[in-house]
Amino acid sequence: MMVVEFAAGFWTGSLMLISDAIHMLSHAGALAISFVAIMLANRRTSDALPYGLYRIEILAAFVNGIALVGFTGWIFYESVIRLMRPTVIHTHEMSVVAVIGLLVNLTTAVVLHRSGVDDLNTKSAFFHMLADTFSSVAIVAGAIVINFTHWYILDPILSLVVGLMIARWSWGLLKESMMILLERKPDEIDLGALRDKLTNAIPEVKEVHDLHVWEITSQFVCMSAHLVIDDMTVKETEAIRSKAAHLLESDFGIAHAVLQMEC
Repeated sequence: MMVVEFAAGFWTGSLMLISDAIHMLSHAGALAISFVAIMLANRRTSDALPYGLYRIEILAAFVNGIALVGFTGWIFYESVIRLMRPTVIHTHEMSVVAVIGLLVNLTTAVVLHRSGVDDLNTKSAFFHMLADTFSSVAIVAGAIVINFTHWYILDPILSLVVGLMIARWSWGLLKESMMILLERKPDEIDLGALRDKLTNAIPEVKEVHDLHVWEITSQFVCMSAHLVIDDMTVKETEAIRSKAAHLLESDFGIAHAVLQMEC
């Protein structure tokens, strides 16, 4: 549908259809990046890449965000030009394509909803699809109004609205990927709560310090810390380490924890 809207946008002269196609491209690109990243992450890698190719997803998302900024800039530029010099649009053809696009978005939203929106990735895709659906509704409404009134200036105005939606999405994508590349701490993890949980749930742990938590890629969180314990054998510390690792994964989603014991 994205390809159809691109072609129809240039054919009918509708900037709205092209803008909506770019909006679809942003989400289709994000899904494609995730899919390719999953395939690459399962490949064997050399010792030079200790975490494998997981960060391919983040690097690709960052590049995708930069490309979307360029697309958004073009939409804004073209919209301003058409506001000054409105272009005649083939409204009948535009309306047909816009309605088909709306039906495709609605169908996809239903499929995603039936697959279950409890999963974070599916929920995210579902909400993005709803945004696409609202965008398609605006384009259908705009096509109907232009068809009856010949207010061709409405096409660049609605294109600016869609452009703002894409700009917001691309900024979020850029910010999220850049923060992960900088190995930031995930927002949902409270270091104070994490320390308290370890010391309260595991009585042998007296103190937690030199604590670092970072993301390798989305939903792959790593951590390193020093756990202060009483003097005991190495064999006894293994039970503490195992319990702490299980707690970190179940309560905080930390898949890879490096814990150093101190007495």
